[in-house]
Amino acid sequence: MKKILALILAVIMVATVFAGCGAKPVESVAPESESAPSESPAPVGKDPKDLKVILICDKIGTNPFLTQMQTGLDNMKEKYGLSTSIVECADASVWEDNIRAAVQEQNDLIIVAGGQGADPISAVATEFPDDATYVMVDVKTDNPNVKSITFKEQEGAYLIGMIAGLVNKTDKFGAVHANEGQSSYKWRWGYMEGVKAVRPNAEFIFNYTNSYTDAAKAKEFALQQAAAGCGFINAASAVADFGTFEAALEKGFYTSGQDQDRTSPDNKNIITTQIKDTAVVIEKIVTEFVEGSLTMEAESYGIKEYAIGALYITRDSKNPRNTEVLTDEIVAQVKEAADKIIEGEIVLEVPMEGK
Repeated sequence: MKKILALILAVIMVATVFAGCGAKPVESVAPESESAPSESPAPVGKDPKDLKVILICDKIGTNPFLTQMQTGLDNMKEKYGLSTSIVECADASVWEDNIRAAVQEQNDLIIVAGGQGADPISAVATEFPDDATYVMVDVKTDNPNVKSITFKEQEGAYLIGMIAGLVNKTDKFGAVHANEGQSSYKWRWGYMEGVKAVRPNAEFIFNYTNSYTDAAKAKEFALQQAAAGCGFINAASAVADFGTFEAALEKGFYTSGQDQDRTSPDNKNIITTQIKDTAVVIEKIVTEFVEGSLTMEAESYGIKEYAIGALYITRDSKNPRNTEVLTDEIVAQVKEAADKIIEGEIVLEVPMEGK
């Protein structure tokens, strides 16, 4: 009997060894539910130094929306030793080719930034769903193979509007923005709501450069608005904002920058900046990808995520604040509003324009 038992145990041990050699480890699977996020096909456990990450975007130039992304990607390369690259798209015809090439070159994570990339990344992700992880920044896509990252720009615009309402000595408020339409209404609506929170009788003038670089046109519009009595003119046309800044220095109205710190000791009329920190976004995406925690759920980043805000309110500047205009009392009042946005006491849901 002992020999039979020993023989049975030996057979079981051999079977176990072969099973261990041939079987794949069992992966834990989250229970299916509507709230369970779908997991990204990130190569969990892969050495970060073997990962390839690519950013495909418009021509970077001096556009802070893109230069910050470049900085974020550089930071991640330094932190993890990743292989990183950036491909700039000169015109609309090359987006899909560049995204397709990124797949063929075996990039693990493909990040696309810019409205023109939305349809191309969706097309490639549908054709090659398992070949890479796809992320679209600044545009919402319904493709389940593409993670969408958008922003709550209205939250930062609201804080800028409050500042404008508290420093402007008139009831007339101007704004020189890049373009109109529902996609950019978040900036206009948030700005107006912030102003009206402290100046309910405010009047607004909006002009549009239809360009991110035409500083001369921005200056012309700003001068016209100043002549019409606007004591604060919100600048939101990227590099073209420098035209508004020049006009502010000449005519003495107050203004605000966009995306990154635009304050300057040489121009104290730029009293704050509406922050849209895309470096934070890139670093968050890449970190979660490397750690294997990136999901394909769409996300929208605001003040709470430290991606959106206002200078001197949600973050500091390298330049001293113009305390004669942006006083401690004003800063405290606007900071209180920022806290209420984070806590959900102030909810900023952007309506359709005209409603």
